[in-house]
Amino acid sequence: MKKISKKKFLIFVFALVVVVSIIVLVNQNKGPAEVFVNISELEKKTIEQIISVKAPLEGIEKADVVSPLNYEIIDIKVKEGDIVQKDQILAVLDSEELNEQIASEENQIELAQLEHQEKIKSMQIEYDKALSNVKELEESYEQNKGLLESDIITRDAFDKIESSLNEARKGLESFNVSNGKVVSSLAELKNIEIKKQELEKKKEDLDKVFIKSPIDGTITRVNVNLGRYAKDSEEKAMFVVENLNKLQMKVSVSEYDIGKIRIGQEVEIFSDVMRNETAKGVVARISPTAEQKDNNTMERIIPVVIDITQRPDNLIAGVIATAKIKVDRADEIFAVPSGAIISDENSQNKVFVLNEDNSIKSIAVETGLETDLETQIQSSELTEKMKIIINPDLSFTDGMIVNPNKAEG
Repeated sequence: MKKISKKKFLIFVFALVVVVSIIVLVNQNKGPAEVFVNISELEKKTIEQIISVKAPLEGIEKADVVSPLNYEIIDIKVKEGDIVQKDQILAVLDSEELNEQIASEENQIELAQLEHQEKIKSMQIEYDKALSNVKELEESYEQNKGLLESDIITRDAFDKIESSLNEARKGLESFNVSNGKVVSSLAELKNIEIKKQELEKKKEDLDKVFIKSPIDGTITRVNVNLGRYAKDSEEKAMFVVENLNKLQMKVSVSEYDIGKIRIGQEVEIFSDVMRNETAKGVVARISPTAEQKDNNTMERIIPVVIDITQRPDNLIAGVIATAKIKVDRADEIFAVPSGAIISDENSQNKVFVLNEDNSIKSIAVETGLETDLETQIQSSELTEKMKIIINPDLSFTDGMIVNPNKAEG
């Protein structure tokens, strides 16, 4: 290997020292690094605190129409979209089997009544005979009582006559009699009454073969077909009727937000079906009890009903909508992006203002209404057109020189 001469080596070391010295001098002359900030001019504005929830729109009155009977559907008189009145017939069930049951029970009751009448007649005859027998035995008893006293008959003979009278009287007491007439027992009368009640229920069921709408409204679902039975779709109602003249949303509000909700608060409604239009609503009801949100959390939710008060024609029931509940509002106030506010070591909130010479100054502020994006600030030192730094950090100090970004300033 060829050796480097001592002279060349010294020249290389000198050049390296010169380069390092130049780099150090350049860096010393650059001074501290520039701090760039984004600013926003302070102005009076209105801000609103919003709670946003989603739920389907539905009629303010809704009825699931079902049948207590399970007979074949022989006629369907409506289709989805039809407007119906309360008690209007929606479908008809086959009543042949029910009519046969009614006729059978009527015959059974008539037969039971005839049999009962015959029984009463027969028992009346038996009662009359028993009564006559008691009277004869009573006369015999009185006659033989005198004979006993005169020692004409023995005590044994008289005891037999007395025993026969007691047995006859006991047999007479077994009859259910009123004013000398045999009458039906309460059990027999109750049995016939139960049969009549069952018959009346069947006759009432006869009217239930006509499936009727319980409310005025629009048919929004038809879940039945001809030839099927009324309870074939037990998981779904036969028909769904909704009063679509007024719509509502049944939303769920977190337990952490429910304290901000009040009846009467204004609501703005958004849905894809309305495109660029919006609907208006109002908080109508707040449930007095909470429910568990789901099985995976202990968080509770509270049902809240929102009535739609104004809506465009293209808003329909069944679609998912977003309700923005206006829970609080502040007018003619100063508000800044929440990131513009920092807290010092004493937990005092403050903002930084950009001066004309690009130095900065801190102003202690009190905070008020908070939204998702902005927070209200208050201080006697705040004035309109002040340039507020919206991205400060804990390294900022009064008098510090910063460089505002041109895009923001």
